[in-house]
Amino acid sequence: MEYPIWHLAVLGGGFWIALIGTFHVFLAHFAVGGGLYLALAERYARRLDSPRLLAHVKKHARFFLLVTMVAGGVTGVGIWFIIGLLSPQATSTLLKLFVYAFATEWVFFLVEIVALLLYYYGFDRMAARDHLILGWAYFIAAFCSLFMINGIIGFMLTPGAWITTRAFWDAFFNPTFWPQLVLRTAIALSLAGLFGFVTATRIPDDDGGADRERMIRMAAAWTILPLLVCVGAGWWYIHKLPQAQYEMVLLRSARIAGFFKFLQAFAGFAALGALALAVRMPRRMRFPLALVIVLTGWGLIGSFEFIREAARKPFLIYDHTYSNGIHVGTEEAISAKGYLATAKWARIRVVTPENRLAAGAELFQHQCASCHSLGGPMNSIRPWAASLTEGGLDALLGALRRINPAMPPFVGNKDERGALAAYLAGLSGRKNAPAATMDIKGLPVDIPSFDIASANYVLLAWPDLGMHMNVAAQGVFVLRESSLELNAELIKRGESPEKVTEGVTLTYALEGGRGSGVLAPLSGRDWFGARFAVSPRRADGSLDPYPLATVTAANAATGEKLVATRVVLPVSDEVDCASCHGGGDGKGNITGQTGLNILRIHDRLNRTRLVAQARAVGKGKTVVRCASCHADALSGGEGRKDLLGLSAAIHGFHANTLRGQGPESCARCHPSRPDGGTRFQHGLHARMGMDCTNCHGPLEDHAIGLLKREAESGKRGAKRLLSQITPQLAAAASIPPRSAWVQTSDCLACHKDFGSPDPSQAFGHWTKGPEERFRTRLDEMGALPCPACHGPQHALYPSDNPYGAARDNLQPLQYQKLARAMGARGNCIVCHKKRMEVDAHHPNTIKPL
Repeated sequence: MEYPIWHLAVLGGGFWIALIGTFHVFLAHFAVGGGLYLALAERYARRLDSPRLLAHVKKHARFFLLVTMVAGGVTGVGIWFIIGLLSPQATSTLLKLFVYAFATEWVFFLVEIVALLLYYYGFDRMAARDHLILGWAYFIAAFCSLFMINGIIGFMLTPGAWITTRAFWDAFFNPTFWPQLVLRTAIALSLAGLFGFVTATRIPDDDGGADRERMIRMAAAWTILPLLVCVGAGWWYIHKLPQAQYEMVLLRSARIAGFFKFLQAFAGFAALGALALAVRMPRRMRFPLALVIVLTGWGLIGSFEFIREAARKPFLIYDHTYSNGIHVGTEEAISAKGYLATAKWARIRVVTPENRLAAGAELFQHQCASCHSLGGPMNSIRPWAASLTEGGLDALLGALRRINPAMPPFVGNKDERGALAAYLAGLSGRKNAPAATMDIKGLPVDIPSFDIASANYVLLAWPDLGMHMNVAAQGVFVLRESSLELNAELIKRGESPEKVTEGVTLTYALEGGRGSGVLAPLSGRDWFGARFAVSPRRADGSLDPYPLATVTAANAATGEKLVATRVVLPVSDEVDCASCHGGGDGKGNITGQTGLNILRIHDRLNRTRLVAQARAVGKGKTVVRCASCHADALSGGEGRKDLLGLSAAIHGFHANTLRGQGPESCARCHPSRPDGGTRFQHGLHARMGMDCTNCHGPLEDHAIGLLKREAESGKRGAKRLLSQITPQLAAAASIPPRSAWVQTSDCLACHKDFGSPDPSQAFGHWTKGPEERFRTRLDEMGALPCPACHGPQHALYPSDNPYGAARDNLQPLQYQKLARAMGARGNCIVCHKKRMEVDAHHPNTIKPL
């Protein structure tokens, strides 16, 4: 913020660091290991008293001088130039802290230059002993230079106690100093062997090639043996990283995982190439192969540097300076004033409707361009921006660090965040997807007949849930297998009604010929049930979230119809993922493109390859089934024992991006929007003005309860997500753990003793187990489950279904001509054939007329 910004576009900051930085580090490590190689090679040649080998060592010294002093020196200057432009704030911090360390390193570098020049030009002029001393002097100076730089580079990733003490020696001898020094020394020695092949393969055949073979074998040993040391040093180095960075390297970052593979591949190729060169082969093949394996050395050190740089994210200096130069701890103060208003070199100070896109471009350069390019060969922002809408980008920016630990937080006010989101969305032409609004008209419905004077049976039917969500992206993924359970209980009317479970057949038939079947007696229950899939779409593709089913009870022996009723089967695929993830069709469907956009983010954050699997559907791969990894108690998906359950994972993740939105955050994913095509929140509670958050809590609090239960089982990611969520209703410590679908809000927490409700008691008071849930709880007689009389959750009688007032209330209207709970207002006569005076089912059943 205190320095000018280098405006970048196609070639972002990461490209220049990769291009110049890795090449310089490659040469710098060769300069260290190569110095020892020179000294020992000369000693070896003099011990053999071989003029030919001495001549070779001199040629190698010339090659070494040109590569390290010329190319290495120029790229060293380039490194300072690039980091000064890209990261002036962090560079300033390093110079102020390590000014004497840098000065010491420059002294060592000067000694290197002088010693190497004297070594080369004094090769045939100096006494052997003095010349060898120069060679050793060069190596010692080079190693001391590495020693000093190693402390500074290690500090950037692991500053250790310096964060609190601000002591120089704590910064220099940081936690990774020694393992990194061993690792870099081993790499330097291995690179010396690789470069040794280049000159060794050019030794002429004057003595039949004996000298060439000696030096090639020597180079092979120098290449392979240090690589073995790298394995142990690498393990030591990784285990000295802070816990967050350790997890980033080994568990979270898909990009680091890729470079780990590159590192292993380049090390393997270098070792195999060294072995191949050590075997006699035609001379014309050896030199080209030597050049190739030198490039594997560049790949080796480059992969390590990429891993180290990526592990440091989102910092330039761990826990001190973010990768965009903003100091840790200043975020809130800057955001309160506005980033543009406080940035010294910003051209735009305030976001207005007229300059919104220009302000977004300015913010991109200040906070993003140090790592991201605009369509360049490295780390382009375009494909990631194309995966989200403007609204999705805005939500992501608001939770950037929590969602992706490798990213620094967006720093700025709400208007600035919106401006950056609009600019990024404009890069791919991605705008906010229009919401799928629908003009719903009530549909006519026939209420089955029932003669209360002569009828012998009452048939009650209900779905297991108040709304089934059919969530699947076309040919890409299935969030949950779509199936609904229809329940029905047959009651023989009388003063003491009887539950009928034998000698009858119960069948169902969906309207429009969309399915039919038989309901079977349920084990351990006194009613019947059937589970089947129901489509929320008509044959023409239009949304039909409340299809009707006719349930009929008949004598099993004679087929005589006893009674029939009708019931709504609530099911919807109206899920507004496209409002954030793009690819919407305007009808509330999750299209295949929306699904791919979602899986792409999952792959990025979790090291998975789900996009590749989805694109190979039909070519030996199946669609991605979320419950195959994330356990789901509703559908029976067992998932993996180490991963979060489906509900905890989805709510825990989105509690970051949709925080502070109350019931609106629910409507982003559930079909509860008042202008949508489903509007499933229409029961008695909705009529009283309640919304999702009264029972389930805001998204944040809801997620905390689920994640706490997962944390008890040691599920990966549970504690991390818990640490990121800010509760809205109550302190996190006061929210009890909850198992998804097994525990729900306890109705009796509000309706204490079945009396008048106190909605403030709904959230946080869970049922103890499945038998206490509303959909399975039995009355005090053990005769009827709650929804048989009250209707299903979210559609409690009386329910105002948007597709017609009578649609959800068919059974109360059929049996008692009143859209209230069964038996309400003295209607015990429906089952008992007379008014009852005792609260048999539960207290407060019988109320004065």
